[in-house]
Amino acid sequence: MGRPALQEEDKRIIQVNIRLTKEENNMVCHYAQASAMTPANWIRQKAFTGRFPAIKLSPLNAELYRELHKIGVNLNQAVKQLNTGKLSPAFVTILSALIKTQKDLLNCLMK
Repeated sequence: MGRPALQEEDKRIIQVNIRLTKEENNMVCHYAQASAMTPANWIRQKAFTGRFPAIKLSPLNAELYRELHKIGVNLNQAVKQLNTGKLSPAFVTILSALIKTQKDLLNCLMK
């Protein structure tokens, strides 16, 4: 059984061509892939709703993101303890390195 036929008013018969730079095309393709859409559908939804389509993370990435968020909360609490003098200043470099690592992981996850 094939795909059901579209009603005449639902058929997309008008084509609009746009030119993008390589960087713009890479961004559109990246956002479309993250949203589990084709670039054309991503552009269409952005154009007609004015909002970016929701980014869909795989369950593994979503779980990883939540875990990284929890780690970040703990890091922020440790930094607060350090700033109030309740934690030894020797931990400054360790906490700074951990915060940088967390940010790098989040950046990799969002690519």
